[in-house]
Amino acid sequence: MSIAGGRLPGQRPAVPFESRGKETLRIALLAAGPLSSLLYVVFTDGIAASQWAGYRRTEQMVSELLAVGSPGYQVVAPLTWLYTVLFTAFGLGVWTSVRGHRALRIGAGLLTAYGLWNIMGALFPLRLGDDTSIPAHIVATNVQLGLMVAAMCFVAAGFHGGMRAYSIVSLAMSALMGMVAFMAAPGPNLVLGVGERISIGAFLLWVAVLAAVLWKRPTAMDSKGAPS
Repeated sequence: MSIAGGRLPGQRPAVPFESRGKETLRIALLAAGPLSSLLYVVFTDGIAASQWAGYRRTEQMVSELLAVGSPGYQVVAPLTWLYTVLFTAFGLGVWTSVRGHRALRIGAGLLTAYGLWNIMGALFPLRLGDDTSIPAHIVATNVQLGLMVAAMCFVAAGFHGGMRAYSIVSLAMSALMGMVAFMAAPGPNLVLGVGERISIGAFLLWVAVLAAVLWKRPTAMDSKGAPS
């Protein structure tokens, strides 16, 4: 499947009268998406996991690394705020890249909301050994998952060709493996650790691919979806 085959309805080259400064800003905002994905992996399974002696990446949840009281928490705590800033910037970058296309604009708005919602994860963190922290954390996580799924659905609806197919496959993979990991909790076990990472990884990679597609192919359309 070729992602390069993805095309936007009424797609056309970048708007010729757009200033160089605005185009540079748009590209920088889009680049924040892949950067957020990369840093998420580096800070969690890279740095935080290495601080926890005996932690098994293939059997334990990523959320344990982000929990208050975990050995790597002091290292990974700044990630919440950095990821929030970067992903919110990415959502705004998508917004500026799909002017006038309703489905993609809604998707961009949901991606921005997803980024901002990370703040709730910092306000209601999971605390190791404290079961009272679990309900609020689950609610915050489920809302964020809902925003993620909705955003991927609208983005898929806004594209034709390879990017639509890729978005659908990524969403299905992320949702399926997320449910598999949920049923395997609390673990530790192989299904939980690997399943959760496949679920998260599918979304992180999708963010990078979406940024690459929009980086090369911005679109400008009127409110009715016709080329402007």
